[in-house]
Amino acid sequence: MIRRFAVFVCLIIFPGLAAAPHGCVGSVPLATFQFSVAPANGGQTLPLRQVNALRKGQNLLYQPLHLPPAVRNKAEIALLLAPQAGSHAPIEALKPAPAAKSAMWTVPRDASVVALVYGPQGLSMRKVRSLMKQNDEVLSELADYADQTAQVSALIQALQESESSGSSMSAALSGFSAQYGVAVPALDTHAATTDQALTLLHALQPAMSSMDPLTGTDAAVTRQSAGLATAVASLFFGNPVGLMVGGASLFQNMRTMMFPETEFRSIIAQTGASGSFALCAKTQSANKARTRVAYLWAHRLPDLPTPKLSLPAAVHLPIGAKSVVTVQADKGLKDIAHLRDWQLTAVKGGETFHVPVTLTKKPGEVELDLSKAKAAPGEYHLKAFWDWDDLPVTGDVYLHPLGDLKLAKLAPECHDKLVAGSGKVALKLQGTDFEFIDKVTLEKSGARAGAQVTLAFDLPHRKRAGPQETMDAALDTTGLKAGEYKLLLVQSDAPPHAIPVTVLPPNPKIEDLPLRPNLGEPSQKFVLHGSGLDRIEKITTKIGEIDLPPSRAAASREAVVKLSPQAHKGDMFDLCLKVKGLDAPLTVPDAVEILGPRPRITALRKSNPQDFGLTLEADEIPASVTASFALTVAHAGDAPVVDITCADPGPLRRRLRLSAGDHTAGASLDMAGEGELFLSLDPSAVGRSGCRLEARVTSAEGSSDPYLLGRILRVPRIEQFVLTDEKLGDAVYAGLLKGEDLDTIAQTGWDAQHGLPVESIPTPIAGEPQKQVLKIQLPWPAPAPHAPVFVWLRGESKGRDTGVKY
Repeated sequence: MIRRFAVFVCLIIFPGLAAAPHGCVGSVPLATFQFSVAPANGGQTLPLRQVNALRKGQNLLYQPLHLPPAVRNKAEIALLLAPQAGSHAPIEALKPAPAAKSAMWTVPRDASVVALVYGPQGLSMRKVRSLMKQNDEVLSELADYADQTAQVSALIQALQESESSGSSMSAALSGFSAQYGVAVPALDTHAATTDQALTLLHALQPAMSSMDPLTGTDAAVTRQSAGLATAVASLFFGNPVGLMVGGASLFQNMRTMMFPETEFRSIIAQTGASGSFALCAKTQSANKARTRVAYLWAHRLPDLPTPKLSLPAAVHLPIGAKSVVTVQADKGLKDIAHLRDWQLTAVKGGETFHVPVTLTKKPGEVELDLSKAKAAPGEYHLKAFWDWDDLPVTGDVYLHPLGDLKLAKLAPECHDKLVAGSGKVALKLQGTDFEFIDKVTLEKSGARAGAQVTLAFDLPHRKRAGPQETMDAALDTTGLKAGEYKLLLVQSDAPPHAIPVTVLPPNPKIEDLPLRPNLGEPSQKFVLHGSGLDRIEKITTKIGEIDLPPSRAAASREAVVKLSPQAHKGDMFDLCLKVKGLDAPLTVPDAVEILGPRPRITALRKSNPQDFGLTLEADEIPASVTASFALTVAHAGDAPVVDITCADPGPLRRRLRLSAGDHTAGASLDMAGEGELFLSLDPSAVGRSGCRLEARVTSAEGSSDPYLLGRILRVPRIEQFVLTDEKLGDAVYAGLLKGEDLDTIAQTGWDAQHGLPVESIPTPIAGEPQKQVLKIQLPWPAPAPHAPVFVWLRGESKGRDTGVKY
């Protein structure tokens, strides 16, 4: 009981935990007064509930603040002092006094309980001096009454403050439970307030669990109550609840032994400002004849031994903010609740200032409020007062200004780490003192800012361990999108400070590395493939220059490599990428491999069949006939490969690939010596007439530039010519050509400039399906005996000498 009541006293010692009452809840005020104690030799007066022990010679001071006018002239008060536990001394009754006037009593001996009896119609004191000398039963009942009514009063006040402020009811009950060590059960918020109130009173007084105090009009009144605080008060003052909590036997003993012809009634005291009390009771029916009504309020003094206080370690606190500090007490943590008037004294200069202190829910923790302190940074010592004695707290306290977060910034090397989707990133902040940082979060900038992401952070030492100019934090970028963000830093109870940061898009990636430029080339063009390539502003390497034409394409981009003369075959080099948004270049290791010179076709010789009967140009290759080519190749390597294809794109374009030593139907490739390749093929296997046939040689070092072999041309093969005597017109006679592919002939004549059109089509020869006969027309006479026949191929403007004569 003493422990629970001691916690209640802390509500008076620390105003932050005991707000001024808002009148009597669920009851009526009887009187409001102040009750304080002064030391025997004079000094500061303290409210009774702030005093740890009441000693002989001290003075009890009573001062009325408000009494109803109807009782002002009759009301009296009497003080009862119960001795300390274990003492056999009787209860001491001090001289009664008018309730409407101030009064003072000198304490005749040490006391453990002070009880005030308030009689609105006066008090009868005839039997006061005939108290029993053996009063253990009354003493115990009086102490229990003090504890139990104090708990009810505190519960009602906690509920009242919660209801008036709109704060959480569960939080209020949780705080009450922690302060008094009472297990408060969960409430059914949908149940009637009376039912909830009865559940709470059962928790305070388990013996009430078998009772149903809701009878008659009392039940109706409490069910209509406006709040839970009112319901608790109404139930407590109901019959027989209040008597059970207060102790019916106590009231009976008091009436019998000390106040005959007096009816005692339940009462609670709600705490006000400056140690004032409002006595609250339920309105009762008319008094019985010749019976006075009296109200009893009692307070048990903790009477704890003076503790020794210490700090577990040096404490660093921010000026201008509230801080929680752990204080150790050799007699137990409950002693801290009875300390008052906390002060800090500077080690240098001795300047002292008062510090508002509030108890937290965690035992041993107190909150020091330096939000309005004008203290200078430096080393201090902490002390408090135990009644009228100062009590030092062993240990050092250092005060520091809050870090100027306007100077805080992300370390330069961290900017490039903030890349979307790159996983967990280690960040470092610098620029100010971070020891008082309590929380670090990341929030998207702009009107559509999303939910905050909390970051884990570490300090070089620990929080509140002295100035620390750097702080490390960890950010998981896996789910972040590129864009502008704010890094929010919160220190103590100051508003958050925002540091703008940019989360970059994923870094560019180049696929199909390494690049393999060849020696001996003035420049080489490469097409880079990958992602984010449009963000690359520049590429450099130690072995040459790389030109990067502007591009908006993210997936592909051209790059031109120019090697320096110092390059050697087999060397590997890094690429350095200057990327938009990144402070430092990205290094791609071993991204360039130097190859030897690539193959180069330096000369070409070719051979066509001799039995065509048609003049061919130097770059022409007859179709459907095997042609031979001798290629001179520099840097051909040991196992060259030749690709033959048409230079002109088309739907029927094909490629023929031959390795040295390959012999296939219609094509072969042989090495005729170092750097000499002999190629034989039927051009029609690659392309049709008009195809510009080209060859490319590939070795381990790369591929050569394409080399033109010639243009495929479909030409007639003329085996025989006969000039007939068939006259086709004036000076024009018919002739017959025998051979293959004669459909390619468009005109015929005796020279390259003058030709007559061919008006017939070739006729197949029976038994020789590949052979044809074509009727042509020629002028007569011929320009010379045995003149050769010229033919014009389709699409050509000049005749070709066939070599056949009439």
